[in-house]
Amino acid sequence: MALTVMHVSHGAAGGAGRAARRAHRASRAAGVLSAFAFIDGEATEPGDILLRPRPPEDAAEAALATALHDRVQWGLVQSARSAATNTLFSIAHPALALDRQALFAAADVLHLHWSTWAVAPSALQAWLAAGRAVVWTLHDMWPMTGGCHYPAGCEQYRTACLRCPQLADAWSLVPNAFAEKRAAWSAPGPVVVAPSSWMAARAAESAILRGCRIEVIPNPIDTDLFAPRADRDGLRAAWGLGPRDLLLVAGAHDNREARKGGALLAAALQALAADGRLAAVLPPGAQVALAGFGRSALPEVPGMRRLDFGEVTQDDVLADILAAADLACIPSIEDNYPNVAVEAMACGTPCVATPVGGLPELVREGSSGILATAAGADALAEALRRFAAHHHGDAAMRARARTQAEVENATGVIGARLATLYRDLAGEGRDITPAAHDRALGAFARAPVAVAAVPGAEFLRFPTNLMLREAGGAAVASVRAPAAQASAAGALRVMALRAQHGHHGAQSGPWQFLRHLPPGVDAALRATPLGAGLAGTQADAWRSWGRLLGTAPFGQQGNAWLAEADLLAECAAEGFDVLHAIDGELALWLLPHVPAALFQGGQRPAMAATFHQPPALLAGMVNAAMLRALDAVVVLCEAQRAALSRHLPAERLHVIPHGIDSGFFTPGPRATGDGFRLLAVGHWLRDFDTLFATFAALRAAGLDARLRIVSPNPPRGVPPGVQVEGGLTDEALRAAYRDADALLLPLHDATANNAILEAMACGRPVVATDVGGVADMTDSAARLAPPGDARSMADAVLALAADPAAAAALGAEARARAEALDWRHIAARHAALYAALAEARA
Repeated sequence: MALTVMHVSHGAAGGAGRAARRAHRASRAAGVLSAFAFIDGEATEPGDILLRPRPPEDAAEAALATALHDRVQWGLVQSARSAATNTLFSIAHPALALDRQALFAAADVLHLHWSTWAVAPSALQAWLAAGRAVVWTLHDMWPMTGGCHYPAGCEQYRTACLRCPQLADAWSLVPNAFAEKRAAWSAPGPVVVAPSSWMAARAAESAILRGCRIEVIPNPIDTDLFAPRADRDGLRAAWGLGPRDLLLVAGAHDNREARKGGALLAAALQALAADGRLAAVLPPGAQVALAGFGRSALPEVPGMRRLDFGEVTQDDVLADILAAADLACIPSIEDNYPNVAVEAMACGTPCVATPVGGLPELVREGSSGILATAAGADALAEALRRFAAHHHGDAAMRARARTQAEVENATGVIGARLATLYRDLAGEGRDITPAAHDRALGAFARAPVAVAAVPGAEFLRFPTNLMLREAGGAAVASVRAPAAQASAAGALRVMALRAQHGHHGAQSGPWQFLRHLPPGVDAALRATPLGAGLAGTQADAWRSWGRLLGTAPFGQQGNAWLAEADLLAECAAEGFDVLHAIDGELALWLLPHVPAALFQGGQRPAMAATFHQPPALLAGMVNAAMLRALDAVVVLCEAQRAALSRHLPAERLHVIPHGIDSGFFTPGPRATGDGFRLLAVGHWLRDFDTLFATFAALRAAGLDARLRIVSPNPPRGVPPGVQVEGGLTDEALRAAYRDADALLLPLHDATANNAILEAMACGRPVVATDVGGVADMTDSAARLAPPGDARSMADAVLALAADPAAAAALGAEARARAEALDWRHIAARHAALYAALAEARA
């Protein structure tokens, strides 16, 4: 009896491909009848299956596959990348319909690795629905995100990827991809194998994989091939290096990938070369050399000898390089379980590494290497100096590194663990001989596999669907999307529609509460880009319809009308309990007036809208007759409720305040700086005249005030000495709050205000204008001045500057108030409203 296992990866090269092949070899060594299938690479070993994509025969599906590959993955996605990171960002399509391939149908266990573009979500969904044994090794985080392979500090994968910091996503590719993955493999899910405990923890906290069984099994290494070299000194001598020289080695599949830390290592080495700290601890006359490998060269380090090996494709050559080195440098900014660390240690070469991802599990301080205290140039430089001073030539450390790899990563060790997992999932297998298995594999070694061109229904949501029709031409419009996955029985179904505002980051925006709705509420979110770009040549027609219906200019945007038309089509096919326009000023004019017969089951969902603008602006934005068609109106403050009460009965008006992510915006480290530092953030309804007058009054009073303005739309007439900037990341904006002594924010009007809430959550004192809903929001945890009163604002700032204890107390009170407005509490209030609306509808 023997188990048959199909390992599958997109490629056979790269870190994940090499790890996948080694898992396949380890499985075979443990007596498992294993095969290794891939698209990119050459079939060179027993059990290799080169997957050959066969384009769709249907013309419409072929056009869709081309649009997804050429126009979306290698067109839109690449052009829309932000500067957050240059690590690959990928959609899942087009991929292969491996559920239709005979070897995959016959295998006892399907073991996925880096399977982007290889395994279609629909194939995995079909396997799981059929009860197949599926194992998925996480070589990165893509299976649990909306498209990033490493999140660059973003934690949206824990809830939902709604606003991506890595992609300017006008088409909702990211939230739609996240929803598709969640529907395809979250329940029932695969058995997740994490090479590191760090990655296992990320999976366990993710919204997609948290319900899966998760096992920690490290990547294997061939400890016979990757082993110490008896002729190590001879190798070094051939490269012009003596026994006392310090040979560092570093490299990655592509050293241009920022997260691999090549620039960080260069900065650390440059600092050591400049100040002589490294040379000072080496034997007299010893030189320092850096051996680099990978698709691109590491950055130059002046004064340091370089050995540039280029792209090393043979493991025995790589083992020679690693074994000859004194130290392997792994300066990652983000990483999971890099192969090079295990490879180096198996060769008896210790590592120096940053304390990120799974590296602290691999590189053990003083035992198998040196761990830097932080992922920074100074900390890495000190770790390198510490190694040179205490462990250069340390035979005992080299032996410990080798032993660690033998005990924890050897092919036999990991093969046995994988075989145990496979048997736990699929039993003892069937009566198949290895010879028969290899002959069966050979028959399919180059057989074609159909391309799966049609994404899941969740991916083909608005506005991705419109973009694909435009990108793929008329044929794509005829492709029928699959049916959406049914919601859990008894779940309250909510459809939320929001506008895409450019100034909202991944941690801000009035729709953030949707991440935190309690179990039992199934919420879908659709996003509408502002303007009429989606309407194309029909934009004027939509605007004319808006004028005919009496909507204000905000309601004449073609994109908004198209969104409602698309939502109507969804509601005709699926039943929703509540439709909620998160930006009521910009949506939900059409659907409340549509006959109930057009909705699924002839039942109209309850309709709700949230309004954000102050009463003076709302008067010109809402149509009273349309307002009365809503079942509920949510406002952020009492001033709005009073203004709208003449249009709606009290029971249909609900005050639910704006919230804040108090887990992201937190008090934290503060950079040093001169003067009393004031911060102003934003542009909408900001009173810059009063801001500048207040700043002048503070300077006139003798306060060394410094003013920093963060705004996407900088004001005119900025006084000398005022710093103005825009385009900050969420992390940089948080740092700006933390670095300020106070937020100074004069306003013309307001209901809620993100800047005030974010500053409060960061524990900063706030001085603002007492208008609209500001007093409701701050609840005594801020100093408020009358509108336009620069003198009162200046007095409030001067009082804070003169009494640091009082300023600290106000900051602590502000933090407490922000915690009371955390999105989790706001989500609970929305959930209660949804439940009440659904009950009334029933």
